[in-house]
This record gives sequence, structure tokens and C-alpha cells, in this order.
Amino acid sequence: MPEGTPVSEWLDPTVATSWLEQDSLVGFLVLPRRIAATLVAGDRPRTKLVADIGSGPGDFLEVLLDLFPGAHGIWTDVSTVMEDAARTRLARFGDRVSYRLTDMTNLAQLPGDLDVVMTSRASHHLDPARLARFYTEAAEHLAPGGWLLNLDHVGPGPVWDARLRAARKQLIPPSDKAGAHKHNDALPSVNDHLEGLAKAGFGDVEMPWRGLYTCLLAARRDG
Repeated sequence: MPEGTPVSEWLDPTVATSWLEQDSLVGFLVLPRRIAATLVAGDRPRTKLVADIGSGPGDFLEVLLDLFPGAHGIWTDVSTVMEDAARTRLARFGDRVSYRLTDMTNLAQLPGDLDVVMTSRASHHLDPARLARFYTEAAEHLAPGGWLLNLDHVGPGPVWDARLRAARKQLIPPSDKAGAHKHNDALPSVNDHLEGLAKAGFGDVEMPWRGLYTCLLAARRDG
């Protein structure tokens, strides 16, 4: 469930297709995804089961499956267009990937022994209370010592918002396609994420990467 639009709108194929065509951050997010996977590999080299929530075209899941050739990935998203894109992207992994159409706030279908729960550019749809519930539910599905990875946009205060907008215009070319979506609601702040992770019981938390509005949060479940 990618950024900036209510869940119901992502059920419209034109919205998801437009997002895929306009995504200007594909190259920018290669490094943080590799950092996330490498951190897990250093701590949990025998990772076998990972779930990507709101996976979209599956680019984050792809990095983990490449690094852990014995792992199985669970792809989840609400959009059939995203599922089609992910099935194409991840076809080389064959039956190492299973696909589940579901909203990111419904994690009940996930198994309870996951090595990794990850999500990318999806949780900023949630207000702080729902974000904390998402983290709590994700923690319940992690095996002891399992990892939660979240690569997502965050909302700064007004002064830094202006500074980052100016920098982004110079560093990341804006989409030249019509109809690009906007973020109408305030994005969760870094503190919202950290407080939500703390409420979920994560004590081992770090932000190993940040670029402009987007940061990588990594949390390890005790065990």
C-alpha cells in the first residue's frame, strides 16, 4: 500500500499504476534496503522466513531473498496491480514467495515465527495510535531475536520541512507525469515511530540511515 492515499483508493487500478509509473525514489532507496538486509544477515544469518507488509512491487523483499537464498518470503499488499508487478519482479524466486492480498493493519494471517517483518513507504498512512498498534502486532509475529525493518517517510517540523523540500528539488528530480499524488495528512514523526516501537516492547532500536524525508528504522525483538 504505497504512499499518500487512503487504502480504498489503492483498490483502484489506475491509482496503483500511476504510482508505479511516477516513483522517483527507486534508485535513492537501494542503499537503505541493502543496509537493512546486511544488518539482519550479521545478526541472523540463517534467516528462513520474512514478511513484507504493504510490499508494493516487491523491491524490498527482493533484496532480502537475494541475500538469504534459503529464505521464504511472504508478500502482502491490498492492490492487485501491485501483486501483478511483484509477481513479475519476483518470478525468479519461484515458490520461495507466497502472495496475500490484505491491508497492512490486518496481520492476523501471518505466521508467528517470522525472522523479519519489514515494510516500506506504507506505515506513514497511520496516525500515531494505529502506528503503535501496527508495531505491536508485528512484534507478536516475530520469533525471539527477530527483526522489524521500516523504511518510510517521516514528517519534520516546519523549519526543517522547508529546508528538506528545497534540498529534495535539487537532489531528486520531480515526476514529470500528471496526476502525482500528494500527502494530505501530516506524516508521523521520528518520535512517533520511536514511541510506537517502545510501546510494542522493542528496546533494541536504531535509525541506521536517513535521507531527507525517508528513514530506516531497525528494531530487534528480545530473545
